[in-house]
Amino acid sequence: MPALAALRLAVYLTVAAGVAALHLGGLVGAVGIGLFGAALLLGWWLRDRRQETPGLLRALVIAIALVAGLDLLYFAESAFDGFVRLLVLLVLLRLFTARTPRALRDAGLLAFFMLVASTAVTFSLGFLFVFVAFVAAGVAMLILAQDLAEAERAGGETGVARAPGAGRGFVALGLAASAASLLVTLALFFVIPRVGEATLALRQPLRRMLIGFTDRVELGAIGELETDDTVAMRVEVGGGPPPAEAFAHLRWRGITLERFDGRAWTTERPRRVAFRRPTTGAFEVWPEPREGGVPLRQAVFLEPIGTDAVFAAPHAVRAWFRSVSALVDDSGAIAVPVPSARLQYTVESHVGAEPWGGPLGGGERSRYLQLPPLSPRFAALAQQVAGEAGTDAAAAAALVRYLSRPPFRYTLTLERATALDPLEEFVFVRRAGNCEYFAAALVVMLRTLGIPARMVNGFQRGEWNPYGGYFLVRMGDAHSWVEAHVDGRGWITLDPSPREPPDAGGGSARVSLWLDALRVRWYRYIVSWSRQDQVQVAAAIGRAALTSSPWRLPGLSWIPASGLVLPAMAVVAGVFGWLAWRRIGPLTRAGAPPVPRFYRRALRALARRGLRPAPEETAREFARRVAQTAPALGGPLARVTEAYEAVRFGAAILDGRGAAEVDGALRVLASGAVRGNGAATGA
Repeated sequence: MPALAALRLAVYLTVAAGVAALHLGGLVGAVGIGLFGAALLLGWWLRDRRQETPGLLRALVIAIALVAGLDLLYFAESAFDGFVRLLVLLVLLRLFTARTPRALRDAGLLAFFMLVASTAVTFSLGFLFVFVAFVAAGVAMLILAQDLAEAERAGGETGVARAPGAGRGFVALGLAASAASLLVTLALFFVIPRVGEATLALRQPLRRMLIGFTDRVELGAIGELETDDTVAMRVEVGGGPPPAEAFAHLRWRGITLERFDGRAWTTERPRRVAFRRPTTGAFEVWPEPREGGVPLRQAVFLEPIGTDAVFAAPHAVRAWFRSVSALVDDSGAIAVPVPSARLQYTVESHVGAEPWGGPLGGGERSRYLQLPPLSPRFAALAQQVAGEAGTDAAAAAALVRYLSRPPFRYTLTLERATALDPLEEFVFVRRAGNCEYFAAALVVMLRTLGIPARMVNGFQRGEWNPYGGYFLVRMGDAHSWVEAHVDGRGWITLDPSPREPPDAGGGSARVSLWLDALRVRWYRYIVSWSRQDQVQVAAAIGRAALTSSPWRLPGLSWIPASGLVLPAMAVVAGVFGWLAWRRIGPLTRAGAPPVPRFYRRALRALARRGLRPAPEETAREFARRVAQTAPALGGPLARVTEAYEAVRFGAAILDGRGAAEVDGALRVLASGAVRGNGAATGA
């Protein structure tokens, strides 16, 4: 392939990789990808058909300025989005107006900023493949641009036109250089000091606001999430899935809501207390229970679901965050002041430690007994169901049994049938609803009996992923349940909803679970690689160097087996780069520079008369054989062969006189072969 065409192709591939990175980050949609692809195809088709028109260039610049201004002022969701689209337009403008190798190279260099922009919002594993493609295409672009720049300095436009093309040797050199670049990049990535959190994005991708985890939650809001398969978070517990008998009803607690107005639940934010991270790095959330409960340590990877709530198994006693502060309310619910695009944290809980919390004060008790104006039927039904229960716990258990059995049933179809208040219609008429209705009904009836209670919103356990050792929790696992303060001792957990808990074994395909585990490792060890990780690895290597077994790194036990994937990839890339480098010399001699076009024309003319070089025959040997077989063609072919050797192996450039002599020799070879005179025939 001619060098200029190869450079243009490399630039187009580099730009395409940059746009693909923007697409992974949600900065360019499917429509934008289609338009950009069409523009690239149009630019390629017009590459040799454009004329220098300064007026058209000025018009394009003005149009881009107007479009970018309108986009920034009226259409872009954020200034970042507007500047990204302006960058795309500038790259297209440079491609359409590029007439020289330097202009093409500039368009490819601009595409680098597409990659930079996407890194702020891209956490997908697909970014790895886009990055590798960008490096490979970018290295090829830089090598070709340098070669053409030298050819242009040596011979102007003629030098560019006659520059050696891209053969097998060039491909080998490009692959070796790309492998070396990736290895250097990988090494620098792990050692360069971090200047900020990897999860801090320039724009918050909060297109999905999780309505069930805000200050105000309408009845039925959780039901809007229960059909959504989008991943909400992943929870690593270590050591395999927790025993089913011990954690049959494991949940991830988020927020508590205590005030009910008949249609919605709200919470009081002023109850939150801000804690700064102590020197130990752990936030003390709640005192450890004196007895009971099973310790459970969870590493949580929370997706950007539009809430500042922190989810953990109840009851959390301490937490570790990368942020310097956290918010904890008097119910033990945790939040972060400014949530990142993705949040990674660790929580230690004591599961099953109930009752917990101790006695309530007078103000707290009245807060959890608040009720709006209600039909007296609620109190009557609660008294009837509780019967002669001697304790608050027994009364609460009776109410749970009543609501979780027929005629009550679980459904996501929440159609109104009467003009009654939603909760009254649910309990006395429809008797079908989602988890929020069951939880709200239980809280209301408990409060009519004088038992403090509150609503809790969070997630069910989720699906166990055996390849990553974590629970995969989806938006559809959003759930509501109840906490009641019984017999003056503390809080207990109650769940009246007949909704079936998810199967820990899961129903997803194995391939999807494996890919999700790989995605988590990508996020943990690449996207979220932090200063703390660097310090831990450096300390582990230092400790190992002082021990008798330098190959054993006990400090790296926190890295799971799948964490070795990246080092293995680095070793494979190094071996491949070394082998490719060893082959550069032979391949370069065998495949580059390419055969000049004029010599190929001479061979075609001679082939029509049956004169073809043998595989083991050199150009000079073939010319001598032609001179013996067809003397009339010997002189012209000798002149063409001389020029061929000078251009291909001596890097010579034919001047005007030399080119004219070669053209004359080619005409003789072509006319001699066509006339078929006696001197030119035979072989």
